[in-house]
Formats: sequence, structure tokens, C-alpha cells
Amino acid sequence: MKDVRGTGVSAIRAAISRNLGLRFPTSKGRKNLQDVLDWKNSKEVGDGHTKLFTDENALDDMTKAAFPSMGDEESDVTYANYYIYTASACDIILNPKHQTLEVNKKPLELRIRSFRVFIDFVLLFLKIY
Repeated sequence: MKDVRGTGVSAIRAAISRNLGLRFPTSKGRKNLQDVLDWKNSKEVGDGHTKLFTDENALDDMTKAAFPSMGDEESDVTYANYYIYTASACDIILNPKHQTLEVNKKPLELRIRSFRVFIDFVLLFLKIY
């Protein structure tokens, strides 16, 4: 079975370009590590990364832009999975502590697990209070 991670990540990259107005570094052949690090450490990328995880609607808008055929979040249980996947991929792509633009399986799985635990905690907290 083909790994569908590439299709989802491509959609998220396109949504990052559209929603945050960021252009990914371009170079012939493989991306130069220094070009990627310079891009990730730029003010625009830093501001986009911060906005994505502090603005109440930014990640929701990013998820909807990346996966427009998805149903309404109130009626579609899988929305949470798309949301967590989008948050995880965006964190890998925009985070300057992650030195590549590649979204590899292991880092993606770790971030998905972390975001899922965080969201479950928040939902439990909101349910109690």
C-alpha cells in the first residue's frame, strides 16, 4: 500500500503558502541545508509558526484549506484527526528546531501523539469545568 503521507503533506504545504504567504526555499536538486535553516529562522516563518499556534482560528483555517473536501467539524468526527495531522505537519515544516522540510514518518508520528494527548487533555479539562 502506498504511503499517503506525501499527498497530505503536499496539501498542507500549499495551504501554508496560501494562508501564511510563505514561499518555500527553491534550489536546483536537493534543498541546501543552509537555505532551509535560513528560511526557517526568518522572521516571516517565525511569525507564521507563532500565529499558527496562538491565533484561535489559524490552525482551523489551515486544516480547511489543506483538506477542503472534508465535512463540517461539528458533524465529522474525523475532523480532529485532520486537525492533529495538519498541526503536526505544520510544526515539522515551520519549526526552526527541526532542520529539514521533509515530513518523515517517525517525527510525524511523535508529534501526532503529542498533539493528540494535548487535545485530549484540553477536552477533558473543558468537560470538567
